[in-house]
Amino acid sequence: MISLPTHFRLRWKWILREDPVKMVAIVLVAVLFGLQNTHLRTEKKAVPWYRAESSAYVVRGKDAWTYLTENRSFRFAEVLGDTGNYEAVLLLEEAYRNERTDGVEGVQGHATVKAWTVKRDGERELRWTFQETGNEGDMEDRFFRVTAWGCCDIPTVYSYYNVLTGKKLYVSNSDLLKVWGDGDGPQAWRYVALGYADRNKFDQPPQLQYGTDKRVAQLFSLVSAREYYDAPQMYVATNEQLEKSLDLRGSPKSFLIVLKYQDGVELRIPVENDAIRPESATLPKGYALRLER
Repeated sequence: MISLPTHFRLRWKWILREDPVKMVAIVLVAVLFGLQNTHLRTEKKAVPWYRAESSAYVVRGKDAWTYLTENRSFRFAEVLGDTGNYEAVLLLEEAYRNERTDGVEGVQGHATVKAWTVKRDGERELRWTFQETGNEGDMEDRFFRVTAWGCCDIPTVYSYYNVLTGKKLYVSNSDLLKVWGDGDGPQAWRYVALGYADRNKFDQPPQLQYGTDKRVAQLFSLVSAREYYDAPQMYVATNEQLEKSLDLRGSPKSFLIVLKYQDGVELRIPVENDAIRPESATLPKGYALRLER
């Protein structure tokens, strides 16, 4: 039986005598009120909420203003294991601090990313954290990719981290090239990257990287007289058709990595049975592949 609030009971007899229809309406309101209270009393304890705050502000200097944004956000990510089954549900906490000053080219950025393993009870456990120079980030396969925006003659830099371990793997000035081979799950994929290991050391040659999303199997420095802003386009191929990805299921992991410069210079570097073969590469005079590991 529903117990009416006191202020309903005081006027009950008067309402019943004056307006029976109004009486029925009040009874319905009381029933709903009681059911609502019953629901609140029996509701289970909610899992924790995760909150993030962002801010934007201006620093007024003597000669210029500096504009800053500090953006924090969360996202959930269901991550595959090596065999293609879901291995973990991660909560990613991302923080990006970007700074631009009047009269200064480019936007300076800093990224801090944390991954939390979400347990069955909704609680979280810190899995890894990293900091990187960059302005934004996103998920790509089993990578977390941080992007440092380019400006003027400075190229965009992509840093790829394994999302399960937080380990930094690839650095590239363009999107990773992907090759799909035989096997189940993410371990069937191979990745090719070309980029400068440190954006503050452009006097060093760019590095060619090849491997999986768990480790870089081979690393070479591409030695030449080229400047950092004169970067080639990168492709993969099994014939004369240049591609950004290949499906080699049912075939050996053998293909060409093709680096093509704007002035027509072209380098062809073979991958045979899942390994780069620098001794068989077609390199013009003045170019060399130096093994780093």
